[in-house]
Amino acid sequence: MDYKVISADTHLDLTWLPGDMFTNAAPERLRSKMPYVKETDAGRRWIVEEEDIARAGGFLAYVPGHSKHMDRMAEVGFYDEVDQGIYHPVVADLRIKDQGIDGVDAEVIYGILGIAGGGFSGPGFKDPEVTTSIYDIYNEWIAEFTKASPDRLGALACIISHDPKLAAQQLRRAADIGLRGAEINVSMMAKPMYHKDWDVLWATSHECRIPISFHALGISHRRPEPEEQEEYYYVEDGVRECLFQLAGAEFLLSAVFSGACQRYPDFKFVLGECGIGWIPYIIERMDAEYDDRYHPIGLDMKPTEYWRRQGYSTFQNEHVSMDEVDRIGVDSIMWGSDYPHRDGVFPDSLQAIEKGMGHLPREIRQKIVCDNAARLYKFS
Repeated sequence: MDYKVISADTHLDLTWLPGDMFTNAAPERLRSKMPYVKETDAGRRWIVEEEDIARAGGFLAYVPGHSKHMDRMAEVGFYDEVDQGIYHPVVADLRIKDQGIDGVDAEVIYGILGIAGGGFSGPGFKDPEVTTSIYDIYNEWIAEFTKASPDRLGALACIISHDPKLAAQQLRRAADIGLRGAEINVSMMAKPMYHKDWDVLWATSHECRIPISFHALGISHRRPEPEEQEEYYYVEDGVRECLFQLAGAEFLLSAVFSGACQRYPDFKFVLGECGIGWIPYIIERMDAEYDDRYHPIGLDMKPTEYWRRQGYSTFQNEHVSMDEVDRIGVDSIMWGSDYPHRDGVFPDSLQAIEKGMGHLPREIRQKIVCDNAARLYKFS
């Protein structure tokens, strides 16, 4: 296939999935703890241990006029069949039809990582065996889903964050069943990401030549008191939303300063939906501080050299300057649409690319919107 645009960051969230997929596939002893969909007075809802955790069919119901972006998605038919239980993100033909509307030739699909908690996702499941089973079921399902069109659909496994050895096993399984990479929830890791206990996971990535993504789930910030939540809703939610992508700084610094990139040169990592505008400051600060005080870490190269050799970050809607490209490294930048999230750019990805990168040389733009993702995720 002749690829021109590959989205390196799209999504398939719990809200869109078949309501019985976890209860049907889980071991008998865990079925009562699995998420499932139930008809309620508030509509179809995802339930876990009798607690209502999410809406089925999108995080938010489509209300005309509430969101300009959702109105635009409605114009191209994205919500037409939601009331019938037909969801574009989980119907391969409809998902590929949406790619065509958006001018995208292929995509990399992030999954249900947030159910483990952290960031905006809440506390997550208390029983790590339950989280492991949910991820295993999802990984097998999404691997089968992408077989409908493997030249257009690539997906990442979700791997657990409480046990490095088990996470490594899940990563190896992901490689075996044809998934293009995996994602792990840094905020819920049993040990910090820079801890050597995680070497078994980086070693598996290195051995299997399969990248690991650290998708942003937001960062901590001060919240209003319960009695003031309504008054400060838009302010607090705006603070949360605009800080969201800056979580990637921790991921980048941990990957490099831990020495993981030095020990495992074929370990590739992706800062999923973390943006790129902040990266020049962080990597240049990293070099300066390493040279001044942190050289006892014992790296063989400058920290930025490991970043440019093994690191990537995705963004969806930024003005990209040649100064940024030169300072970050063109091979480390990947564009993504964030489909079908309301803060993404579907169905106007080509316009977003032109607005943010139309001024860049063609060969630079081609790397960012296509070639880097094609190489990393093996779209041939």
